[in-house]
Amino acid sequence: MGKVPDNNYYLFKSCVAGSMYPGIEIAIRFVLDRIGVDYSDDPRHSSCTGFAYHTGVMPLSTNLALNARNFSLAAGDTNKNIVCSCPTSYGNLKECKDILSKDADLRDRTAGVLYKIGKDYDISPSVNHISEIFLARLDDITAKSVRSLSGIKAVTHHGCHYTKIFYRDVASGNFERPMVLDNIAKAFGCDIVEYGERSLCCGMGFHHTLTESEYPEEVLKRKFSSIRDAGPDVIITQCPGCIFNLDHYQESLAGSIGDIDIPVLYISELVALMLGAGPEEIGLDMHIVPVDGLLEKIGIKGTKK
Repeated sequence: MGKVPDNNYYLFKSCVAGSMYPGIEIAIRFVLDRIGVDYSDDPRHSSCTGFAYHTGVMPLSTNLALNARNFSLAAGDTNKNIVCSCPTSYGNLKECKDILSKDADLRDRTAGVLYKIGKDYDISPSVNHISEIFLARLDDITAKSVRSLSGIKAVTHHGCHYTKIFYRDVASGNFERPMVLDNIAKAFGCDIVEYGERSLCCGMGFHHTLTESEYPEEVLKRKFSSIRDAGPDVIITQCPGCIFNLDHYQESLAGSIGDIDIPVLYISELVALMLGAGPEEIGLDMHIVPVDGLLEKIGIKGTKK
């Protein structure tokens, strides 16, 4: 992959994070503010439509035009580097850029659509995931830390749409064994523990989540059984969809595989805590699996009223 940009970010918001775990992006801004980087939080950009595209609802031509507009907004904003909180947005934007760079007919048609709405066709902005930014700026981030993860055991879960679509671009490790989240957490003293189903997905699968809840449940039974055997204090993710499945299904699967009760944190939430954020300040009280036990181990007052 190319060099990860160290500044000038265009934050690309996630529909899943914004509607279910808004603290993910609050935490991202908290971290970026603490290390003093330049970023924009543009209200004009739309969803990447990745959910609709991958479920077959959104046709390719519409997906390309809509995201060409998103690229144009980032390019027009002093050509900022797009930074995604969602691996689906990351993968979809990179795919759109790749297709438009190679297919002249689709490029011309898409440019024509932008012309009609008064936008310049410019897909030059780079696309990165926020976990890559945290990894690239890790020295700056740890220099601002006021807390430690010493004594905390964690397992990591990297998003499939980050590791398996543009698999050559994984920032640390590889698509079979990504290490992005591991390296960030270890920098704060966290003990990353192994588990057999590390590479198994969360079971979301878009179509399955909407129409076949039995599928993610069966996948997660395997995933949770493996995680529980490892005995972590927390599950660390980089995907809003994954955090939803791993958080939400613990309660509904308790009857079939027993209690799990392992808190799930997105990497920005964890890093923001290390930099001094309060739990309710970054929305940790909205998680389904309570995080108070983990917070107490870290030495932070919990979210309980």
